[in-house]
Amino acid sequence: MRKILFGAFILITSLCSQATTDFVVSYRTPVVGATTSNYHDYYTELLRLALEKARPQYGDYTMRGAPPNLSTLRSLADAVENTYPNLVIEIGYEEKLTETGALTYINIPIDGGIVGYRVCFANAAIKEQLKQVNSLKDLRRYSIGQGVGWVDSEILRANGLRVIEVSNYESIFKMVIAGRINLFCRGANQLQAEVEEFKSLKKLTYDESFVLVYSLPRFFYLNAKNTLAKERIQAGLQIAFKDGSFKELWKKHYQSSLDFSKLNQRKHIYLENPLLKNLPPDYKQYFMDPLSE
Repeated sequence: MRKILFGAFILITSLCSQATTDFVVSYRTPVVGATTSNYHDYYTELLRLALEKARPQYGDYTMRGAPPNLSTLRSLADAVENTYPNLVIEIGYEEKLTETGALTYINIPIDGGIVGYRVCFANAAIKEQLKQVNSLKDLRRYSIGQGVGWVDSEILRANGLRVIEVSNYESIFKMVIAGRINLFCRGANQLQAEVEEFKSLKKLTYDESFVLVYSLPRFFYLNAKNTLAKERIQAGLQIAFKDGSFKELWKKHYQSSLDFSKLNQRKHIYLENPLLKNLPPDYKQYFMDPLSE
């Protein structure tokens, strides 16, 4: 009888240990060789940081990359369908994402709101003209390229700006060079990498006179059924924010591009984000101020 009880104890212990170490969190991985292949590095590292910070309380975990794809829409569908265990995706806030109850989000802006500071690639023929842009009204003369389905399109249109949506991200740069689109506005944290990435496009240039500013929190989203994953990641993010490791990672990835963007030397044009009207404002406590960095 003792042997049976001991054997049962060992089996239960083993199963418990396996359950702990087999807690899997899936994350997005891009197509190898794509121009956006490094884009997700920060988000993946932040997710790992959060899970590490929460490890003493919640135990071990395994991070597993989902099959590579370039589509945010495909990743959203995978999260809704719970295709991969505890799939976490990063995306700008939209109320409609959680309307069906299939998805939930962690109310901590994962990039500190930096993508709401937008600097613009510009057609070379209008670069001098852009120095005269001092207001939103002035900016309405120009067309702005965006990817299909990007949350920024709705924000820009709500502020009276003319948006042209393009399905292929790389094509937008070429359309700006050709003058088919006047501007392509990117996060200040993205400018330096994209200037380097597309340096082979000899006529590609960017405006240095203004920055668009609007509140654009991006969150980690996951299936609403994955409550333990949400709890663990949220706890880890809060710890990382309090002990400074969140900001340290943020600066590691973004500070160089912020210095390159010279935000303090630009005119600031403020836009409203109507998508945030029902979002509780407590997310703002996690915003970073790039103008003071």
